[in-house]
Amino acid sequence: MEQSTRSRLIHGTLPRDVEDELSSLHIEKVWELLEEKFCFNVKIWRKEFNDFQKQTPSTEYREAFVQFGHEHINPILNLILRRKEYHPTWQNILTYIVKKY
Repeated sequence: MEQSTRSRLIHGTLPRDVEDELSSLHIEKVWELLEEKFCFNVKIWRKEFNDFQKQTPSTEYREAFVQFGHEHINPILNLILRRKEYHPTWQNILTYIVKKY
């Protein structure tokens, strides 16, 4: 992702190496993890993400995915895991996936 296309939301939220390396492969692996570990209905979540992305058409795909997860998935994961509301679970998952794959 080029410096000029980074939004303030992503910039500083994830480690720079994770931001730079996040790819569509990683995004697919995140969906798989959410389905396998947390029993997310990925088909419905993908639809919600697509709807979310249509609302912000100027936002790049990876950026929209990070933002969607931060706003919609992170609170649910924190509730399931009994963590504080703003615990960076979503960022930790993205970091884990990028470093693993």
